[in-house]
Amino acid sequence: MPKQTLSAYSSVAIGSQVWMDSNLQVTCYRNGDPIPQVENPRKWSNSTTGAMCQYEGEKGYSKNFGYLYNGHAVNDPRGLAPEGWRIPEDSDWQKLIDFLGGNDRAGGAMKHEGVKYWKRPNSGATNSNGFSALPAGFRSLYGDFRHLGLYSYFWSSTSFNNNCTSIKVLGYFDSKVIHTGGPAESGYSVRCIKC
Repeated sequence: MPKQTLSAYSSVAIGSQVWMDSNLQVTCYRNGDPIPQVENPRKWSNSTTGAMCQYEGEKGYSKNFGYLYNGHAVNDPRGLAPEGWRIPEDSDWQKLIDFLGGNDRAGGAMKHEGVKYWKRPNSGATNSNGFSALPAGFRSLYGDFRHLGLYSYFWSSTSFNNNCTSIKVLGYFDSKVIHTGGPAESGYSVRCIKC
């Protein structure tokens, strides 16, 4: 049976917000329709509808890192987030970042501490709030995989420009949160916020 359950996710209160404390791992939309798991690079690159994958098809990846979803899945009207949750907007991310000290410091507070998952030096990582960001890497619009162990990439539901949706990036080498855009054909992690 496709996975789309609220009980599978625990939460963490940070300031006035409540976030999932791990990356999304659903395999179907809120209405029960399955999300295609696409491993073939060409099919991924040519996809114009929602798709998900594990990093390089590695079984067990999703247990720690969640799935990577393309932007079509994130914005699908059937709803990617489980009932009671939603995909955060830029304003939600900024509220979290501001509460944690701003763009130059918040990444450290959000990152899982140590180097079990993150490459050294994992600068500034304290996980002081329980957000527990892990370096899940991403899947490019060409279908290849990049940056496992180096970076966390999180979708926002906010448009960045005509061709991209906003994403947030945390890196192993500093405590910053980078704001940029990613094309809908790329695959990034999803971290949901309570409605």
